Amino acid sequence: MTPAVTMTLDVEDLRPSAELPERVVAMTHLVLDLFAEHGVKASVFVVGELADRRPALVRRAAAEGHEIGLHAHAHLPLPTLDPDAFVSLTGDARARLQDLSQQSVDGFRAPMMSLVPASAWVVPLLSDLGFSYSSSVLPGPSPLYGWPGLPRRVFRWADGPIEFPCPLVRVPGLDIPYLGGTYLRLLPDAVRRFGLRRAHSDEALWAYCHPWEFDPDEAYHPHDFIGNLASRVAWLRRSRMERRVRKVLGEPVGPPLGEIAESLDRSRLPVVDPSAPQSLGAMARWANGRLRQR
Repeated sequence: MTPAVTMTLDVEDLRPSAELPERVVAMTHLVLDLFAEHGVKASVFVVGELADRRPALVRRAAAEGHEIGLHAHAHLPLPTLDPDAFVSLTGDARARLQDLSQQSVDGFRAPMMSLVPASAWVVPLLSDLGFSYSSSVLPGPSPLYGWPGLPRRVFRWADGPIEFPCPLVRVPGLDIPYLGGTYLRLLPDAVRRFGLRRAHSDEALWAYCHPWEFDPDEAYHPHDFIGNLASRVAWLRRSRMERRVRKVLGEPVGPPLGEIAESLDRSRLPVVDPSAPQSLGAMARWANGRLRQR
């Protein structure tokens, strides 16, 4: 039997300039229409700056029963931020989302999965700010941001929230986030099916996507902080994204991450100290962060 996969959406506007056409509104409505067509309730993580500018997107998602989470105040990697500014801006953004959605905003997702050892200072602050769970780490080497050595199943940060790590599958020599947007677009669907067959019963499986991935007509522009090569990858095969997501939505879909977090017994989860260094192999040290500036 195919395991259930929770659907998540990261709502962000990655234009490098406000002079470029704004396409995120139409694309977000397209994805919300797709969820409505399949009767799916997702976890929708919204960038605070975008929520301020386009509050109707948050209101629609909440009105249709989706969980609203925060995708940071601005779409910037956590290691580039100042802790004091992070606390102030994140608290304000969470309060704004709660006002718009009329629900408790309990989940946080770091831009680009950028909760990494260099940004471990964020972990206790998330609990202080009122978040009960995070969905912010890729627990393996990544060409952008990863934290190799972390558990692959749900765990609890010491003095911090529950963490839902990005699901990975091991193929020869590689750990692949097979349910993630880029990988849904680029890899054969057989990889996704292989990952689901290999998934353990105690994993919390979730897929993620972004509105811009459904937009094959957007003109190319480089994304800040990820380099030219990764920016080019973000434009590949966007025309197939809707078909790929429809396959995910046509199979068993799990509840929003917030509902899963509420159902968990925190005392039974493994506890991870974010300040403790992880033991990394040579391949992980070489691969992690390889494409950030290329």
